[in-house]
Order: sequence, then C-alpha cells, then structure tokens
Amino acid sequence: MPEKTAIYGNIVGSEERKKIGHSFPESSEFLSWHADSKSFPNTGEQPSIVFIDLDNPRFAASEFLASLASTGKDVRIIGKSESSDLNEAIRVSKLGVSEILTQGECFDRLCKILEDNKEDAREDESRTSKFGVNSLIGRSPQIAEIRKTINLLSDVDFPSALILGETGTGKSFISKILHNTGLRAKHNLVEVNCSAIPDELFESELFGHVKGAFTDARTEKIGLFEYAEYGTLFLDEVGSLTSSAQAKLLKIIEDKKLRRVGDVHEKDINVRVVAATNMDFSKAIDSSTFREDLFFRLNLLVIEIPPLRERPEDLEPLINHYLKYYAGLYNIPRIRISNEALESMAKYNWPGNVRELCNVIERAVLLSKSGKIDSEDVQAAFKRGRIGLKDRKRIILEVPDQGLPLSQIEQTVVKQVLDMCNWNKSEAAKFLDISRPRLRRILASAGVEQNRRER
Repeated sequence: MPEKTAIYGNIVGSEERKKIGHSFPESSEFLSWHADSKSFPNTGEQPSIVFIDLDNPRFAASEFLASLASTGKDVRIIGKSESSDLNEAIRVSKLGVSEILTQGECFDRLCKILEDNKEDAREDESRTSKFGVNSLIGRSPQIAEIRKTINLLSDVDFPSALILGETGTGKSFISKILHNTGLRAKHNLVEVNCSAIPDELFESELFGHVKGAFTDARTEKIGLFEYAEYGTLFLDEVGSLTSSAQAKLLKIIEDKKLRRVGDVHEKDINVRVVAATNMDFSKAIDSSTFREDLFFRLNLLVIEIPPLRERPEDLEPLINHYLKYYAGLYNIPRIRISNEALESMAKYNWPGNVRELCNVIERAVLLSKSGKIDSEDVQAAFKRGRIGLKDRKRIILEVPDQGLPLSQIEQTVVKQVLDMCNWNKSEAAKFLDISRPRLRRILASAGVEQNRRER
C-alpha cells in the first residue's frame, strides 16, 4: 500500500523539488508540503512518514516534535539537519525523531519512497483488476445479481457477511472481490480454513498469545484477528467449528474486543468478518451443531452462489476463461475447443462446480495434442479425474498479500501432491523425497485427516 508522506520545512532544495515533480507527477497523491508548523496535525492526512527541517527552529521546537510523535504509533519521523551537534541529536531522538539525514540524503530517501509508492500503486491496480467485480465471470441473472450486490457494498463499511454455496462454487473468490472492491481494500485480507485448525489451537491462532501463556509459548504471537485489523478476516468452512470455538468467535464479534491467550488486558479490534460454508444452517441449528446467535451475527449480509448446474449460461464463458488461463500457464499457444467438446461439457451435471470445471479443462489442455480440444479429450479428462503427477509439471501456490509462513507453504505443497496422486501416501512421500512418518507429521500439524481427499 502506498505510504503518505508529509514534509515540513525545506528538506530539499528548489531544484530537487522540481525534479521530484517531473519524475513523479503522481506524487501529489502521496506527498504534502507544509511551510507552517501550525498546519500540523492534519487528521485527514494521516501520514506514515514525516520529514522535518530541524535547521528551522519552528520545526525543531520540543512542543512541535512532541505533537508530531503523538499522532500515531506508526508514524516515522525523519529529520533534516546539516548540524553535527550530538546533544541536539539526542534531544530530538527522545522526542520521536528516528533518524537525521543531510539534505542530499533526504532527497535520495524521498525519491526511494516515491518509487516504492509507484510500485505499490501498480500492484494495487493489478490486484483490483484481478479481483474486481468484473472478474466474476458469467452472464446468468444470478451472477449479475451478485455483481450488483458487491457494487452496492463497495461503499459500505459492513461488519460481517455470509457467503453460501456448494463446494467448488467460488466462495473464497467472492470474499477476495468483496475485500478488494470495498473500503477496507488497503488493509489485509486474512484467509482462515476453519477445518484445518485443531480446537485446542483455535484461540492461539485467531487471538494470539503472550509469552509464557502455555508450555510452548516461548515468544509473543499476534493472532490472525490482529493481523486483519481494519481489513477482512475470511473464515472458510465456518460450519466445521466446534461449539467451544463458535462461542469464542461470537464473543469477539459481539464485543469487538480481543484478549490474547494468557493476557489480562483487552484491546479494541476493528475487523470485518466474512464467513463461508456449504452447510444447511437450518438443519445445523435444529441439531444444535451451530449456534443460532452466531448465525444471526454472521447473517447480516448474505451472498448465495448457485451451483453451476443451475446457471448453464455461465458454462461457456467460464470454459473460455480457464482455457485461456491454462493454455498460458502451460505455454500452449492458440488452443481451441470443438463444438462437440462444448456440447459434451454442457450435458454434464458438474457436482464439483467451478472447481471441477477447472480440473477438467486443465487436464483437457494437457491431453490435447493438436492445439484443439475435442470431445475425446474431454471424455478422457472426465475419466481420469484428478490430474496426476505425470500430467502436471508444477505446483500452483496462491500467496496472499500478508505472505505465507514456511510451514503453511510446506503443508500446501504436500496437500497438492496428495491430491494429484489421489492420496496415495507412499507415492506422495516418494515424490517429495520424505519418509511416510514425516508426511504424517506434516498432515497432523495442518489438522488434515490422513485419508482426506479435498475436492
């Protein structure tokens, strides 16, 4: 996310300022210049970096520096000074100045910040395009209605939402669109697979813990709620949570207060919670496997994604989209699909929905031999089911904005390999060049059942 920068005083010369304007014409979006200390603080500006001219007594004054430092815990204050007075440097550092640079160094640092901002802006634009409302493919009335709902919600800071749909309909993808088209797009989207978190680790993972909270708590840990602050926490498969975990989740959603495991203090938390499930809530509530009060909290806004079999008009645009995607992924130029192949796919019921469609198209792309997918290729893709290790030559890993811990990357790779070899653990262990006991340990740490076949 681009950083806003405020400048107080003459930290660069007039020629350097002209160069900045020429090299970074978009800098006015992120950069503000101030000649008067009275114009600070500007609560609407909320800069994360502030340059101040310490050679100017007005800006070097203790009162001004103290007010600057008190505007926010994340503000970084950089001073410009040509003086080498050690006592003065110590004084301003105690008032929040993190470093002192010369005028030339300030110019170089400012150019670096603006260059980084330009790159961040390009990444934001790319992400918005990838997860914009128009990235939701389909021409059915149901998909048009979902687009309309997302557009309406883009200017609303809603606290929670529920996404319903069968397995493979694209609930996670809708959550990304909701986040990236909304008011919280500049903050983190944190995705949580509720079924992969053991009940005994639920609090630690979501709320964090303090050092010494339990036997293995050797360091302090920030939970996923805190990491998603001001952004979105996406709880996939929320119906798999135990009654104990549901009660804890309900409390933080209702109170908007978080307390880490082992801590005595609470803190306010501002997180949008978007949950997704394929469960029937009526049956789950009647059987007491899901709390009715938590359902009402999550049920503020509902987006229901219909299965692919109920919107046949979406099939062809989805096929064309994924055909282009996988052809590009595997460097296969100018691949086409025959009318007979399209007819064959149109007759199928697609119980696995869009996820199954992706798998079939990927396999058909790999099986095609003449740059054209015919009905035989499609039938072979249906019969062969999952893509095997011999067919797919790469692992596909989606990395969210907040990054991935190494352990999660390991778990993701292992589960993809298991999926590709139909959960034959001996074959997977051999492919990964690890022992079966180590494979079992990785699966146990991921909270995945030994014989689970994710579809």
